[in-house]
Parts: sequence; C-alpha cells; structure tokens
Amino acid sequence: MWRLLPIILLVSCAVNEHRDADSDGQDSNAYRIVRMLEVPLKPSSEQGSGYPPARVFQHRESSGRIEKDGVWTITGPVTHNRIRCATYETGIQFGKGNPACSHVKWLTGIEYGTRQTHCNSATLIHRGGGKFTDVEGVFGTLTCARAVTRCSGAC
Repeated sequence: MWRLLPIILLVSCAVNEHRDADSDGQDSNAYRIVRMLEVPLKPSSEQGSGYPPARVFQHRESSGRIEKDGVWTITGPVTHNRIRCATYETGIQFGKGNPACSHVKWLTGIEYGTRQTHCNSATLIHRGGGKFTDVEGVFGTLTCARAVTRCSGAC
C-alpha cells in the first residue's frame, strides 16, 4: 500500500488539475484577484528637492509612488501558499476619496507592472511599474491608491 501512495497522489493531482480546467467551463489560466489593498497617498518627502512632484504610500512591507507625469512604481511581497505553481501580477490604481479611502472615485484603471511565477509555497518580492497617460490633469486630486494582486494557475 505505501509503495502505491506516490502513484495515487500523482494521479489525484492530474485528475484535480483536469477538473479545475473544466469544472466551470472557464480556462484554468484565467486571472482572479487574490489581494486588494486600499491606502491613502501622501506627498513624497523628496518633493521640492530637485525631484518631480510625487505621491507615495506605505503599508507594512508594500509601497508605491506616482509622479506627476504618470510614472508609477510598486514594491511588495506576494505569498503563494501551494506546492503547484501559479503566476502572480501586482498592479495599482489611483483615485480621489476620503482620508480612510473607504469611498473612492477611481480616476485610473488598474495597471499591472509585475509578473512572477511562484512555486512551493514561496514568498517573492514584486517590483515593477509603468506609466499612466492623462494623469497630469488629476494628479493634484489623487488621495488614494489601490494595490491589486491577481493570480492564474494553482492559486
């Protein structure tokens, strides 16, 4: 019996993987949101010292910034809690809302700037960025950021 255990587990994983792809009629590689963090933005402490105007956020180990020209960055850990691999992307969205960022009018869409594959219950640091177009006109009103992590595969 014990000699058959690895074979049984392997077959079980293959059957479950097949069911994941067919169970709801959707592709198993479709992304789903696994984490969303909404935090207030503050003016950058570097402002006025030769750096472009920017707004920043910091929440535990996650941080990000957006500059007046729309260039943005995000950094933070992403934890995968399974043995089988999955692909994670982190992105960001900006808006205008109250100081607690509970009632926000989102002024940008979500832009993703990182993409990494995680396996074996790994935690990896995601660092990336991009550029929003047409942000200059609303830059002065941005008060909130939404950091989004999405996953495809064995999430």
